[in-house]
Amino acid sequence: MDIQQITHQGYRLSILVAMVLSAVAVTLAALIGRGTLNLRGSLILEEPTDITVIALMETTLPENIKVAQIDFLREEAEVGGKPTYAYHVGTSDLGNYFVRLYFDREIGRWAVAHAERLRETPAEETL
Repeated sequence: MDIQQITHQGYRLSILVAMVLSAVAVTLAALIGRGTLNLRGSLILEEPTDITVIALMETTLPENIKVAQIDFLREEAEVGGKPTYAYHVGTSDLGNYFVRLYFDREIGRWAVAHAERLRETPAEETL
């Protein structure tokens, strides 16, 4: 190895590329880790948020169907010291769900107490 013949110009680009690629790898790992912590952390909050509803509903929906809209409906009676929360959830396939969340003391996080797909009423039946 001819170390004495390597010039500053010869390895400057290599060091720069290595530093940039290292920074990109660390940034991607941090983003993925933070996103995972945000989802996991949303399940143990004092009150559920939209992220909590998404994290719980995405696992119950069929594949390739995502949560598109979340509407808070009401806070209901307490179960185990914390109130339950009702939501209307719209999905990417234009489906509608009624979802009720409660805090499960055994596992220490929010869980789905009830999730029901709402059926569409034809326009002529509503008259």
